[in-house]
Amino acid sequence: MTSDRLHNPPSALDVSLHHRIARLPRLLALAASVGLAASSFAEKPAALSELSITIKETYDTNVFGTEYNPVLAGRPEIADLESWVTTVSPKVGVNLMPVFGLGKDSAITALSLGYQGDYAFYHSASTETNQRHNFTQQIKTKSGDISFALDNSFIYVDGKTTTPFYSLYNAYGTPAARERREQFQDRAKFVYRQNFDSVFVRCVGSLLYYDLKTRLNRPVGNYLGYQNFVDRKDLNAGLDLGEKITKDVAVWAGYRVGAQQQDRLPWAGTLHCNSTYQRVLVGLEGKVAPWLKVDLQGGPDYRSYSDVAHLGLIGKHHTWIYTEGSITADVSKNDSLVFTNKIWHWVSSTSTAAYRDSSYTLNYKHKFSSALSGTIGARALGSEYDKPTLRKDWLFGYSLGLRYDITKQYALTLDYAHNAARNKFDDHVKYPGREFNQDLISLGLRAAF
Repeated sequence: MTSDRLHNPPSALDVSLHHRIARLPRLLALAASVGLAASSFAEKPAALSELSITIKETYDTNVFGTEYNPVLAGRPEIADLESWVTTVSPKVGVNLMPVFGLGKDSAITALSLGYQGDYAFYHSASTETNQRHNFTQQIKTKSGDISFALDNSFIYVDGKTTTPFYSLYNAYGTPAARERREQFQDRAKFVYRQNFDSVFVRCVGSLLYYDLKTRLNRPVGNYLGYQNFVDRKDLNAGLDLGEKITKDVAVWAGYRVGAQQQDRLPWAGTLHCNSTYQRVLVGLEGKVAPWLKVDLQGGPDYRSYSDVAHLGLIGKHHTWIYTEGSITADVSKNDSLVFTNKIWHWVSSTSTAAYRDSSYTLNYKHKFSSALSGTIGARALGSEYDKPTLRKDWLFGYSLGLRYDITKQYALTLDYAHNAARNKFDDHVKYPGREFNQDLISLGLRAAF
């Protein structure tokens, strides 16, 4: 069994900066031609809610997310590898309501299918070229005091089945490479709600599933440094009891029962971090002010591990914290601010370990005019691993973006993002290779029907 090789050393880009800029007009012209073809239709079909294509040219200064990665014998250099990336993103939305003759008086209030593709071509790192296909499905019903909603996102990534060779542990670089490999992902959520005057009962459930199709190779000998990825999943369901304290605001208490599973590496025997959990939650949701909307929940996560022999934890029962929420502030008709947060326990995709996964994002949008808008964003991601794994990594980033709507059909975008991965242990010498910086700048054109 052999692994694919990177074909170019990091110091030799396939083409020069001048050549990439020279090709950009041709790429933008392709998107424009789609819009022109779409405009030739006399009328947009009722079932077609969206049809667009975006073509984007991006310069990535650190494709593999590593600045210090001593070259392994016979393996290519991946540290600080730069590349131009051409991404073609078609998007289609289909509203099935008119197809089935469902009107405003129907109990079905939403019935739709969607597709978004991201076909990314890495010009100086051919192993990273991939096509990401995201299929979405949604159904919503409402009859009197009863409502139901089901949302599902199914993703297939057509990428390499072999992985990069890292000589050192890496913070957030390897997950980026993982997302470009062949795999299936599924994210599903359902909600069934029954209202009783100011009180409501809600049944909920969610699924998060990763099925990695990459080959597994024991990282010794000829495969020293090979990055293995394992399948993992999280499934839970539960019940909420809530009360509306005002017309637009509700408080609730809930309970979840769930399970997490992590596949085992063949050479690791029976080691894994599978667990079951019970989660007790309290929440606040709704418009607390005409301009301020909140959706917040949190509580203890009572975890029971099925195998603790290798975890370094005392006993099989542990209590973790769970929080998830968003705050949206429409500061003015031209300004909006969105904050999101999630903290939970999850299983690693790279080893038989578990960790506390934390995320915080803050995004601000301003409309300068009817045609021009801008965004500023910031985020912090944290991975603090359970014993005996010694990892405490964070990724900090910020982004800037501009969008100019040339017409209703065409829009130009200019974006910049900076990511900085940091090791939060004091001994940086003991854990080299975990920190890196990455810059991404992109120019794109969106053409819509």
